[in-house]
Amino acid sequence: MSSTARIDGALRTPALGPDATMVFSGGWFAVYDWSADRAVDGPRRIPYPAPFDRDLAGAVPGQGDFTAFHYVFKDGQYLRLRASDGLPDGAPADTASNWDLPAGWTSVDAVFAGGGVKSQFAYFFRGDQYSRFDWTTNARSPGYPKPFAPNWHATGAFTAGIDGEIPGLLSFDMKAYLFRTAASAVDDDGHPVAAGLGKSVSAPIYARYDYNSEQFEFTVTDPFEVVTRWPGLLPLLDAGAATDVALGWVARASAALNGPVTPAITTAFGNHFAMTGTIDTTVVRARLGEIQTRLAAIPTAFQWTPGLGFAAQTSQGLLTEVGDRFSTSHGPNGRAAVLIHEAVHFTFGSGPDVPEWSGATIAGRTFGIATDPATGASLGAYSALTTAAALTNPSSYAAFAQEVALGSDTRFGDARRQE
Repeated sequence: MSSTARIDGALRTPALGPDATMVFSGGWFAVYDWSADRAVDGPRRIPYPAPFDRDLAGAVPGQGDFTAFHYVFKDGQYLRLRASDGLPDGAPADTASNWDLPAGWTSVDAVFAGGGVKSQFAYFFRGDQYSRFDWTTNARSPGYPKPFAPNWHATGAFTAGIDGEIPGLLSFDMKAYLFRTAASAVDDDGHPVAAGLGKSVSAPIYARYDYNSEQFEFTVTDPFEVVTRWPGLLPLLDAGAATDVALGWVARASAALNGPVTPAITTAFGNHFAMTGTIDTTVVRARLGEIQTRLAAIPTAFQWTPGLGFAAQTSQGLLTEVGDRFSTSHGPNGRAAVLIHEAVHFTFGSGPDVPEWSGATIAGRTFGIATDPATGASLGAYSALTTAAALTNPSSYAAFAQEVALGSDTRFGDARRQE
């Protein structure tokens, strides 16, 4: 489905590298290196104090007398940070009064800094309007707010509803990359299809704006292409959001196993660990703890790898890699299932690797028996796994955590692309 990351904003952060930019999405950021033209680190949790640790409205570097500071915005407030180390410089304050916003602008959709001929300004967006803050006068420019589309020469999908912006660096330092979320239809591999076909998804699209010519140069609305145009960025940001979902499933499953064995838990053990009769939760509880520890350690031993032929792969105890297919072939739930699967590989899962869909009927669709991608040998049906084999099978833990946490045998993953 392409990515589901909402680009909330970005800040150049020389402490992370001379050409590095922190790109924020939800509660996470990834580091994009403009000289390498790829994401080089992440996903990492946003390090600012709550509530500025997730879902930012935007971020701007200070200009003029305020170059020693960065500013992040959320829910009608802003926090000033020291540019040198990213630590807060004072308490949160009201955005509208301190940034001279128009009457009624108690919150904004996006905030970002101008560049080129617009470098003395910061821009605040709300719906199809924008306001301009002048750093030289410390006030709103006269005549604002104004309609966005005619003044920025915007057309099509970018006339309103901007989510956030990534400022270009190096040879792209006069460019602004504006992102918004749009609905589209995609096939199982994330490629766009005609409306009414495939799955309906919401994914980021973007446009490039040149500050000096004051024109939009191009727009990318193919959700698959957006992923490939920003090497590594969206898979890493998607991995951050997926980590939160996966940790939630594992935490709820672990909490349930600390209580009495209910009929629902008994059913889940039968579905995924071939256990019947008296259920011993000891091994699964312990291994869910190992999975939780591994997920919480991300981004340690975690990276995006270009050209990877899978959504993800893991060398036990060494490294988990995600590729573009992590974003393009899976939705938010599928990505969470992938991360639990890979956490098992990373920690203790050196046994069979039989997917949860092998020989199963999932969401009304019946699947054949899976084969080993390297040898072509049959892996057998998921339902035929013995208890001993299932206890080291990665998909068993991903599917079990879902069933206990969500209350039904969902089996998100390859059988339910784009979900």
